[in-house]
Amino acid sequence: MLQSLPFVLIGVFASGLVQQRLSAETLTRWLPQRRLAVVLLSSVFGFVAPVCDCGVIPLARRLGAKGLPAYAATTFILAAPVVNPVVLVSTAFAFQGNWAIVGLRMAMTLSVAIAVGLAASTLSAGLSSLTPGSSVGGDNTAAAPGLLGLVSLATAEFFDVIFFIILGALFTAAAQTFVPRGDLAAIGSHPALSVLTLMPVASVLSICSEADAFVARAFAATFTTGAILAFMTIGQIVDLRNGFLLFRTLRARLTSLIVLLSYALVFAEGWLINVVMARP
Repeated sequence: MLQSLPFVLIGVFASGLVQQRLSAETLTRWLPQRRLAVVLLSSVFGFVAPVCDCGVIPLARRLGAKGLPAYAATTFILAAPVVNPVVLVSTAFAFQGNWAIVGLRMAMTLSVAIAVGLAASTLSAGLSSLTPGSSVGGDNTAAAPGLLGLVSLATAEFFDVIFFIILGALFTAAAQTFVPRGDLAAIGSHPALSVLTLMPVASVLSICSEADAFVARAFAATFTTGAILAFMTIGQIVDLRNGFLLFRTLRARLTSLIVLLSYALVFAEGWLINVVMARP
């Protein structure tokens, strides 16, 4: 938990700066016309707007209110919490400079976000990302200007996520303390079962993207690489904390598409990584 706190602080201030300084009009003006180009650009927009999964949905809602297509908002929601410099550096730090893990995490997240975004483009072409009757109120859009406003945004987001970071640390500590190591080793070494085990754990824990790599690292000694990557990917796409916000922000069919397709793709990729890595 202590290792993750500096990156969480960087992340919440970066998120606050994006909310405060970047206008939705400017962002939507950058978008190209073709759907594939829009999806690809949305998938890497986290490098410009480094928000974690706690702040990505409010930002996507503001963009949707300005006319951002639903499929572009979907791609951004899925990719931005991981595909940004703060999270990539924190992942490298957590895994002691193992940039192969960083690259695989980014590749898995991008592949899922782009695939879901393209599928969403056929399901909701031309629709706003907001559900009928919803609004962008209550997401700190009217924050005060200047340094005090930035501190206010960052503080609110920090206290919103710190509970889940502590919960994740307690969960991994409890698993390593109370679950027999033989049972963990049997589950964690199986190429498919290990992935199936950690994916719902990630969804339930709902850990902020700046900190989840440190929790995943605690499982690295007993679980496969594919399971660890699946944990870090699905936890930023489908979790309990953001599930209600997704249903309020996107239409029900689109939210169902995100959940079902993301789970299927992450499991398939995690299992495939384990199979490839197990070959001599």
